[in-house]
Amino acid sequence: MPRISVVQRRLVARAATSISGWRALVWGAAAACAACGGKDADPGGPPAAEEPAAARAPAAPPSVRTKLRTHRALLAEAGRAELSAGGPFIDFGGYDQYKYTRGGWNTGWGESAQAPDGTTYTELSGARGTLDVVVRAPVREVVVRARSPVAGQRVGVLVDGVDVGAADVGSDWTLASMPIAPGKIAPGRHTVHVLFTKPNRSGVRAEVDWVWLRDTDGAAQPVSLPRVMPIPIGGTPKRALPAPTPRTYSFYLHVPPGASLVFDYGADRATTFAVRAQADGEPERALFEAQAKPNAWTEAAVDLSPLAGKAIRLDLATSGAAAAAGWGEPEIMVPPADAAAPAGPPARNVVLILIDTARADAFAPGSPVKTPAYDAFAKQATVFVNAYNNENWTKPSVATTLTGLYPVTHDTKRDPSVLPDDVTLLSEQFKSAGFATGAFVANGFISGKFGFDQGWDFFRNYIREERPSDAEHVYADALEWIDQHKGQRFFAYIQTIDPHVVYQVDRKYSALYFDGDYDGPLGDAITAEEQVALSKGKLKATDRDRKWLEALYNGEITYHDEHMGAFLDALAQRGLDGDTLVVITNDHGEELGEHGRWGHGHSLYDELLRDLVAMRYPPLFPAGKRIADPVEDVDLAPTILEVAGVDPIPGVDGESLVPLVRGGRVARPLY
Repeated sequence: MPRISVVQRRLVARAATSISGWRALVWGAAAACAACGGKDADPGGPPAAEEPAAARAPAAPPSVRTKLRTHRALLAEAGRAELSAGGPFIDFGGYDQYKYTRGGWNTGWGESAQAPDGTTYTELSGARGTLDVVVRAPVREVVVRARSPVAGQRVGVLVDGVDVGAADVGSDWTLASMPIAPGKIAPGRHTVHVLFTKPNRSGVRAEVDWVWLRDTDGAAQPVSLPRVMPIPIGGTPKRALPAPTPRTYSFYLHVPPGASLVFDYGADRATTFAVRAQADGEPERALFEAQAKPNAWTEAAVDLSPLAGKAIRLDLATSGAAAAAGWGEPEIMVPPADAAAPAGPPARNVVLILIDTARADAFAPGSPVKTPAYDAFAKQATVFVNAYNNENWTKPSVATTLTGLYPVTHDTKRDPSVLPDDVTLLSEQFKSAGFATGAFVANGFISGKFGFDQGWDFFRNYIREERPSDAEHVYADALEWIDQHKGQRFFAYIQTIDPHVVYQVDRKYSALYFDGDYDGPLGDAITAEEQVALSKGKLKATDRDRKWLEALYNGEITYHDEHMGAFLDALAQRGLDGDTLVVITNDHGEELGEHGRWGHGHSLYDELLRDLVAMRYPPLFPAGKRIADPVEDVDLAPTILEVAGVDPIPGVDGESLVPLVRGGRVARPLY
């Protein structure tokens, strides 16, 4: 089944109203969905009398799906696809916009919301919003569907800094159309600015439903539909990508050996279905084209093996008259796998250590930072050397670690944000499986105030409770709790605050990185206020000042490493190192002046986003193994649960990394 995110549950998919017949199709398909099968199917009523053999329809040939296995179910990642409906169609208020707004990072777009009529949209409170768009054909018209509380509001569009037009926007939903002169928006990548000229005291200049860059003559206004929905063709509903014409879904993927694209295609009237692919640096290839049989689903399998090993854009396109049409259950499928090697017994216990504000490069081989305990652990563990965090500050990053959801899904991204009740934490999943659960957290954001105390038998936040928060005390408390629960399966979460500001560490640690005494303006401790002053240029740092700051930061890491090592040794002394999965990670790194900034939460450079991920559980993770595939913080929760033999959390965004450890690959795009 496709994963339905928290955001998607909140922003209920709206039914179409702009193409006749689609409204009835959306709502009628929901009633017919029981025929799709699955555990929720309920045919109801008494069994029908059996037809005479002579009256039965010929048996359908066996599906090709029975001979293959799913590598990637495209419905499960429909939100990742780019959508063209006679030109790029950017639907605001949900996942789709983030492909074009740099994930919402510093592009001017505000919060998503939903109108009473079901329309999802995004607020724009500043003067303009930025879009990064790749177009494949000359754009003929830019259309913005928007409304504004400001009387006399106008919307303008700039493309690569050039004004291409403006139009009025009313208080009701308005289609603002700007014809484009030939050659002004040629194929390629463009920066598009959507500008609203008049401010509003309430802060909202306009609300934008969608932006369409039309590149096809005669293309009708697109219809906004859910990306996945049951579509009944000829009385048979299938879960599908809805495909009113013209419509193209573009997926980006790496093609595995022996792969095929398998799908059903169907429409209620003449519709052409086409599959195209383009590998990097190669011309586009036409792989499939067929017209749908009237009111019937037809299965097709397209051989992708000539593209094996290549990164491609895969287009699923429909053309023809307006129709109710869809791509039923499209999947990348591969030959059946050989029997998997035994993975060993599930881990009895789990210890997840998160070192707040720890730069991953401080732990890399050859780093000048002294981390003997981590180095010894890494030799016994499997290390993911190209891991990335999904955020650059604590609250949303830790929420992703503990849920397996992207920040855009759990939506716990701002200072006042509270983790939603309908989000399941690792602690809740482990507790439901009979584990004792304990949390030892030295960051005030990861607290009951913000919803992180769900599912724990024991939860301690050292900042909120005004307890000593240094690593020595945190690890000592965690070990005491483990001693109390080592007779049962347990999950312990330990989030230390060293080396977060304030950087203040015993001289024996900072002296490892700084010769002599320091008599500059920074003093014996570095505060957040000093970081801000450095970043804004109000406090100028000499090379010696910066070296002192780095010495304090690195000293904090070495101090932490000493006490983490004592904790890991204590686990071994208790015989818990052989049957316990131990994961060491971070939530983000720290800027130390590389790009003119100090601290974190300000940028997306590697010093902030590189993740530290090392996993030790001898039956599964080979000692000293280094995995180079890119992985994400969002993958930790599903991986940890699989290694512990606990049921996965339904609907997560992450993928278990166990296939990578066993020599396979995760079934998703690699970035």
